Amino acid sequence: VGPILGGGAHKVRASGSGLIRGEVNSTNEFNIYTREAGAGDLAIAVEGPAKAEIDFFDRKDGSCGVAYVCPEAGDYQISIKFNDEHIPDSPFNVSIVPPFNDARKRLPFKRSVK
Repeated sequence: VGPILGGGAHKVRASGSGLIRGEVNSTNEFNIYTREAGAGDLAIAVEGPAKAEIDFFDRKDGSCGVAYVCPEAGDYQISIKFNDEHIPDSPFNVSIVPPFNDARKRLPFKRSVK
């Protein structure tokens, strides 16, 4: 058996902060690079505690961008498949957290002047 020639799911790469963590009700983004994989079908799914809105845009240069918004905090899983096969490192486990401003507690500020 010789080396595997040609493209395929093993040649697709994905990167970006949206594959690591994200914020509730914010646009979380990542990129997918398919140039080396050849022709094929790309499928993206974001699964978790709530249904995510997903936008996909083809840059026509062998890459595409993905943006998603999750309405609830929790642990989500992002699956990226090329021709029905997971790409390397897929599925990605992503933690969606409340926005930074929601996480801070406001304490009353008292100033004493003598």
